Amino acid sequence: MTLRRSDLVTAEIVRNYLETVSGEMGTIVENTATSPIFSEAHDYSTGIFYYDARGINLVARAQAIPVHIFAALTSVETALAAFSESIKPGDTFFVSDPYFGGSHIPDWTIVQPVLHNGKPLFFASVRGHLNDVGGCAPGGYNTEAREIWHEGFRCSPVKIYEDGKPVKDIFNLIVSNTRQKEALSGDLQAMVGASIVGARRIEEIIAKYGVEAVSRSVDYALDYSETRLRAEIASWPDGIYHGESILDHDFAGGGPVPVRATVEVKGDALTIDLSGSHAQVPGFCNSVYANTISNIYSSLVAICPDIPVNSGYFRPVQIKLPPHSVVNADLPAPVGHSTVCIGSDIMEAVMKAFEHIVPQKVGSANIDLCNFRVFGISSKTGQFFLSGDINTSAASSGGVYGVDGWGGWAAPFCALKLPPLEMYESEFPFQYLQMEFVTDTAAPGQWRGAPAVHYRRRVLDPVRGIGYVQGLRHPMQGYCGGKSGAGNYYVVNEGLPSEVFVEAACYNLAMPAGSVLFAQSGGGGGWGDPLDRDPDAVLEDVLNELVSIAGAERDYAVVVDPCTMQVNAKQTLELRARRKTAAAASESRAS
Repeated sequence: MTLRRSDLVTAEIVRNYLETVSGEMGTIVENTATSPIFSEAHDYSTGIFYYDARGINLVARAQAIPVHIFAALTSVETALAAFSESIKPGDTFFVSDPYFGGSHIPDWTIVQPVLHNGKPLFFASVRGHLNDVGGCAPGGYNTEAREIWHEGFRCSPVKIYEDGKPVKDIFNLIVSNTRQKEALSGDLQAMVGASIVGARRIEEIIAKYGVEAVSRSVDYALDYSETRLRAEIASWPDGIYHGESILDHDFAGGGPVPVRATVEVKGDALTIDLSGSHAQVPGFCNSVYANTISNIYSSLVAICPDIPVNSGYFRPVQIKLPPHSVVNADLPAPVGHSTVCIGSDIMEAVMKAFEHIVPQKVGSANIDLCNFRVFGISSKTGQFFLSGDINTSAASSGGVYGVDGWGGWAAPFCALKLPPLEMYESEFPFQYLQMEFVTDTAAPGQWRGAPAVHYRRRVLDPVRGIGYVQGLRHPMQGYCGGKSGAGNYYVVNEGLPSEVFVEAACYNLAMPAGSVLFAQSGGGGGWGDPLDRDPDAVLEDVLNELVSIAGAERDYAVVVDPCTMQVNAKQTLELRARRKTAAAASESRAS
């Protein structure tokens, strides 16, 4: 679309305005929600969607986790399809069921239409992870689930507000299916309130500029992103490229579970095909369509982050998903942990394919799974509590070209925050003993991954826990010669006769008062040959105790004098030359 200069200015104003509205919606959620999972951890996303002849389009997002907001595309489409003939001013819709527009049951989506001439034109939406959604397991992560009904309260798309007022029977039905009714009710109302404000702001800009100008501006923004991505793709070499990621297990005794991606570059378009991925599995790591495409889109966004992200960005991309598979599951397969696994394996497999196309743009865009839900009756309050500490999954950033792993979330998950440990201690019967990086665990590379984190937490009351882990046997991969991360595991009741080592899952495990939970969160992969790492960067890591003197020599062929704590340049050059010669000879023999 070609616009006059004045219209271009208006288009940019509209684009930025909608981004600002989405940000305001996020601030409302954060300031009005009752649960730390929203107010502290920011496990929610906000977005603005536009409806035209081509369907539902994402046009703006803020406070957004990509796998949330891209999956919300399907949620908005589902709400529109379910109520297209009966949408009226003041209506608000609720979507959560994975097989009716959701991704996994704990991720709830609120959809608020904006009407023009009686027809929906925009939608303001909030998607958030609710702390408890009923089902067998507190927190919704039932490691023993073998069908969707084991995972929580299923609800097809419903109208939760009508004429601006709550539909009380529907609202009560939803909030009754949780162990934390008051907290969940407050969180849900925060999501609804943010969406209503978002819709009001959209109405205000339409009133200011007129519907034609606003629609024209949105069309231009979508077309602009499409044009930019097509130009980027056209600069890549045509061809067919492959990548793979492997999930350790399926939580049901099966495994490994591979995800395979084939990326075809042809002119200015991409085809991403996940055929060859594992068949649907019994455990709760199957992925539905909305979750799979959101993880594919997240990989693309990580590769080309300078292009404005909206639905125009994805027009050059065709996606093919094999039926009855772990990446395109059928009802009633359980899908409770698909957002991280198998979702992160989808991201990693796609990224590994792009390693052959744009090597300087790839890196760990996914996160790894190391999580533990603790629940019980708190002696502080006498009330039931449920805690999901996300700190043990946070050390996921890998090295990328020019930058080491930065020690926290991988880039697409950086909208999440790590709540201070003091908040958890004030909220729950916990005492934190350790949370620190571990020497010689950062994945070696020309740019290294984040180090592993060791974590110890003492429980002060008798509690129970549900643990779920992936990535010990197949940790987060490195790129372009970089090594893999250190891997994840738990030790429950550390040092007691009841100690349990967890590399897969444990369910409803008793933890006596005073017992300690240990975790290793393994970190992201490295990028590039470790023998090409700047020796001064290796020395800095040695001085910061991220790498030992022995590790510097073993992993990087950098010789550090233990007396002067300086790099011995001559010995380093000689050792690296020998290592590279040996590696070349080994590669020659293998070929």
